[in-house]
Amino acid sequence: MYLVTEHYPVYFEKESLSYFKEFLEKKCSKRQVFVLTDTNTRKHCWPKISGMFAGFEPPKVLTVPAGEPAKNFDTVQSVWKQLLEMEARRDALFINLGGGMISDLGGLAASLFKRGLPFIHIPTSLLGMLDASVGGKTGVDFLGHKNMVGLFSNPEAVFIWDGFLDTLPSEQRRSGMAEAFKHALIDNNGYWCYLKKSVHESLSYDRLIFKSLEIKKKIVDRDPKEGNERKKLNFGHTIAHAIESYALATPGHPPVLHGDAVAAGMIAESYISWKMGQLSKECLDEIREVLGGYFPRIAMQLEQVEPMLQFMGNDKKNTEKALNFTLLDCLGGAVVNQNVPPALVRESLNYYASL
Repeated sequence: MYLVTEHYPVYFEKESLSYFKEFLEKKCSKRQVFVLTDTNTRKHCWPKISGMFAGFEPPKVLTVPAGEPAKNFDTVQSVWKQLLEMEARRDALFINLGGGMISDLGGLAASLFKRGLPFIHIPTSLLGMLDASVGGKTGVDFLGHKNMVGLFSNPEAVFIWDGFLDTLPSEQRRSGMAEAFKHALIDNNGYWCYLKKSVHESLSYDRLIFKSLEIKKKIVDRDPKEGNERKKLNFGHTIAHAIESYALATPGHPPVLHGDAVAAGMIAESYISWKMGQLSKECLDEIREVLGGYFPRIAMQLEQVEPMLQFMGNDKKNTEKALNFTLLDCLGGAVVNQNVPPALVRESLNYYASL
């Protein structure tokens, strides 16, 4: 089964990576192949696909540290250094084997090296399968600001196999679910109803992944460069990125998982939606109850609010010095380009902190 976006196919591998094997046979018989992993996917995921390269030129595996703190230009330069030392040719295939950090960083590294190596994504986390590996966004964090430097660059293909989810700890699977909830809240009330009913019972990852990517594909195909409608996908992320940026920039601050930050952001931005008269109080209460009952609450102190507002002030989505948000007008509907006063953002953070 597969989806075809405007620029590349997304294959869903139910039992094994058979589509990926066919791809190798068609396109890699005489090409160099480089596989980017992090320390976790090198150990747990690379062994699951390494045997598929039998009969081809042995791939060269590059490994970077795992985790958001490694998503920076120092790591990108280390990838380029390894590619130079391994004499990578411009027609080499670059494979990103990992979660959202690897697809973001690896896509950027491949797109800039020698003015562009062709690359594919094999996402190994639920976050990567539901969101990060599809849409053509690449990027790294810069000076403590989340995803501040990047570009749009499409892979040749994406191969999704939910067998990799068995390698994940439960908190990483939970983190990925935030993107599913986001897709439902901005686009499909029926999907929201399914998620809130099934998330504590028996989720079907096949259904989950396909439905989320179907929603994202529809939006991205209509607006690939985020001129308007694609901004719907930013719901929850303006505040989430400020939370993550604050954690990254504060020595000794405990790490914050992306999905947990997005859940917090969706609750706070739903509050803003209500205060601005776009979302009913009943919908706000339902969102707070569902997301607050599934994701852990991120501890937030009063003194953190102003630094987070400063990070939001540098958010790449802003225009004319206004804080630009995507907000909800119902369960399953979003509106973009909403200018929100800083005082209301402070209020939303205080609302979340008080829960």
